[in-house]
Amino acid sequence: MKKNDVLNLFFMIILGAFGGLLAVFFCFQGNAGLFSPLIINQTEEKVYIEQNAALIDSIKETKKSLFSVNSFSGLILTSDGLAVTLADNVAGKSAVVCTVDNEEVPCQVLKKDFNQNLALVKIDKNRLSTSGFFDYEKMETGKRIYVLSYLPSGVLSVNEGIAKSFDADLVKTNIREIETVNGSPVFSVDNRIVGLAFKEANGFVSVIPSSLIRAFAGL
Repeated sequence: MKKNDVLNLFFMIILGAFGGLLAVFFCFQGNAGLFSPLIINQTEEKVYIEQNAALIDSIKETKKSLFSVNSFSGLILTSDGLAVTLADNVAGKSAVVCTVDNEEVPCQVLKKDFNQNLALVKIDKNRLSTSGFFDYEKMETGKRIYVLSYLPSGVLSVNEGIAKSFDADLVKTNIREIETVNGSPVFSVDNRIVGLAFKEANGFVSVIPSSLIRAFAGL
C-alpha cells in the first residue's frame, strides 16, 4: 500500500470517528429527557420526603389534643376540657375515667346522641391543648387526611389516606384499619380537625365530619 493511501485511510478513520461523536452528541441533546430518569426519580423522592415531613410535623401538634377512654380515643375540643368521642364508646355511662397526657382524669358524660353516634364529655382538667376545625365547606375529593389514635396498649397509631367521597353527613376514605379506631380524630396535614373516625364492616374508615361535631358541641 502506498504512503498516500495509508494517510488517506488514516484521515478517513479519524473523520469517521469524529462524525460518530458528533452524531451521538446531537442525538443526546435532542433526546435529553429520555436519558434522565434519575432526575425524575429524585424529584419524586423529594416530594415524598417533603410530604412525609409535613405529616410528622402535623402529628407532633395534633397528638396533644387526643385523649383515651375505655380503650377508645377521643378529641379535646376546648382548653377547659370539653371533648367528644363516639356515643358507643361510653354507652350506659355518665362518668368515666379518661387518660390525658398519660394522666388518668375523671370525666363527666354531658350528653349522647346515638343517631349521630356522638358523646360530649367534660374532662376535669384545664389548660389542655386543642386543634382548630377544618372548614368543611372546603372539603374536596382526594383531600389528604390521617387518623390518629391510641391503641388499647397506649401506643400512638397513625394511618394516612385520602377522602374518597363525602356529603353533609359523612366522609368515606381509602384508609383501611385492623385496629380499633372508633372515636379517633381525623386531621388534615395542616393540623385541622376533619372529624371523628369509625370503622365500617369492610374495614374501611369513614368520618363523622367536623361540621356535625361543632353543631353537636355548640361550638
